[in-house]
Amino acid sequence: MAQLKILNLHNNLYEEMSGSPSVLGKKRDYIYSFLTERGIVSLSDVSTDTLTAFIKSVRRDFYFDQKKIFSYKGDLETVYFNFMKLEGHPLTQIPLPENTNPPKLKKALIFLMASGIMDLSEISAMIRKDYEAYLLESVPAKANEYLKTLDILKLFDLRKQPFIDGISYENQLLYLGYYKDPQIAQRFYYTQTKKFLYFDFSLPAPLTLKKQIFLILKEDLSHAGERTMHYMMQHYITPLHYLYDFCVQEKITDLKQVRKEQIQSFEQYLTDHMDSIYKGASTAMYRARKFLFLADKKPDFTASAWFIEHFDLSRRANPTRNVEAFYFDDMSAENGIYFKHYMRYLLVLSPKYSLQGLLEKYYSAKEFIRFLENRNGSLSEISYPDIESYINWKDASNCSPVTYNNALTRLSFFLTCLHTREHLLVPSFPFEHFYKKAYYLHHDRSVPESIIDRIFTVLPDFPETIGLIFLTLYSTGLRINEVCSLRKDALFIRNGTHWLSVYQYKLKTDKEIPIPSELFRLLNRHIEEQQNPAEFIFTAIQRKDRPYQASTFVKQFKATLLLYDQTQDIVFRTHDFRHTVATDLYFSGAGLQTTRAFLGHSRDDMTKQYIDHLPGHIDKLQEQYFEENDS
Repeated sequence: MAQLKILNLHNNLYEEMSGSPSVLGKKRDYIYSFLTERGIVSLSDVSTDTLTAFIKSVRRDFYFDQKKIFSYKGDLETVYFNFMKLEGHPLTQIPLPENTNPPKLKKALIFLMASGIMDLSEISAMIRKDYEAYLLESVPAKANEYLKTLDILKLFDLRKQPFIDGISYENQLLYLGYYKDPQIAQRFYYTQTKKFLYFDFSLPAPLTLKKQIFLILKEDLSHAGERTMHYMMQHYITPLHYLYDFCVQEKITDLKQVRKEQIQSFEQYLTDHMDSIYKGASTAMYRARKFLFLADKKPDFTASAWFIEHFDLSRRANPTRNVEAFYFDDMSAENGIYFKHYMRYLLVLSPKYSLQGLLEKYYSAKEFIRFLENRNGSLSEISYPDIESYINWKDASNCSPVTYNNALTRLSFFLTCLHTREHLLVPSFPFEHFYKKAYYLHHDRSVPESIIDRIFTVLPDFPETIGLIFLTLYSTGLRINEVCSLRKDALFIRNGTHWLSVYQYKLKTDKEIPIPSELFRLLNRHIEEQQNPAEFIFTAIQRKDRPYQASTFVKQFKATLLLYDQTQDIVFRTHDFRHTVATDLYFSGAGLQTTRAFLGHSRDDMTKQYIDHLPGHIDKLQEQYFEENDS
């Protein structure tokens, strides 16, 4: 009875193959023997493994007969496809893309059916990987051509599906050519190097890391329509692919917690693994850290880098300053915790500090921590000799008495915070006994009229933006960062006088100063000609939403001066023109209070430091007094 049942099953297999009249005789017998030897008695049980094994069997059995290999290797695919078509498999009943190569389309459908796929929407990144491996076994010379047909099928289906924005993370292999947004997926169809389009989120890596990479990738893809695909691959996708591989290899659990040595290791990793290193690829780590920090609704104060953009510093930070973050990635974990608490206090709880003031305290505290760690010390175990040694080291650095005293003041403040806020045992230290006497030495920095005349001789030939920045600097005596960050609404007319409203980031106050009518006209004309929606009069070269960088202006202006014989020897310093305006105002009879108000100083003694030739002027007044009294 059992033998009869087996015989019927075998007869059924022959009957299933009868639907393929092109596969007869020895060919059909070969398929029958191959399948039955593996216990397969129905074509419905054929899998992708079966198809692969059949090709290998043909190559092995007909090793010395290439014609037979070519003739036999596709026979199982043929009988399987015809059988599934007769059975009414869904993939043989649905509409398919037109103008598709029939043999390539048929092969793709065969593999999908053998994979258990019932609908085109089920085509996944893993299916693509498996199909690619199968093609390399089946048609190695034309694998890429055949693989494109599978991609066409997937894109065909994606276009039919309603796309809802808000793609969520899935713990599986992701292929960007099958991204759920059909417009993005279509663009990746033409990418030559496909391996960087795979992001394997099924890897045994921390879920936090994988979700972070996915969020960054999703953000990059949201801008795909604004960039060429070559630019996207070179600047974003490929570097991110390498970053993910590196993090998995190095067992990094959280990109917001990376340390400086890991960043350096990533740069070496790129050197070792990238065939052609794009010079900006190493910034992938920086870009990831910045995006993740800014993406949080509230700042993550445990992160190893705090990007200033996340904090409400619009009235405390000068936008022309190229300072983007506070870094805590180059110190011990314990010291980093205390340092973060200190900086959080300064940032959030002490809004009286300008960004410049914050930076001074940040760098001063960081310098002390680095000094401690070089001596194998820590903030939790500060000793009297530690403090004294640091002060001696600072004294030996040949800094000015003012700089030295400021460093001691900031250190005293830092240690007080550690004691009162962190409850650390900080030894009482008599800082007052270590201060030095500081004498202010006045340096005349006013720019001679002959130098100004030489600059004005060539100024009409300068690029308009840097020429106008200089003209504003010369006419107003503003700090260079105040000039570069001037806003369009700063210009106004009151009672027939032209005015400029300036926000002083250093003092966190507004001031208004009169300006020449010609400068007013030139600035307005510049605004009209630029037709830039940004709020700033002078916008950055690359990022038009940002103000012109002061450092960029200085470099460009110096470089342009070198182009002309009459200005090559000029030593250009922007602050010298602030001295020039102060001196001219005072000696024109403006008076100290008026000069102080114009410069925006908070104290008279500060203004006096900007008025050059003042001692000589006093001597002249004394001589005049005695001459008048003698007569």
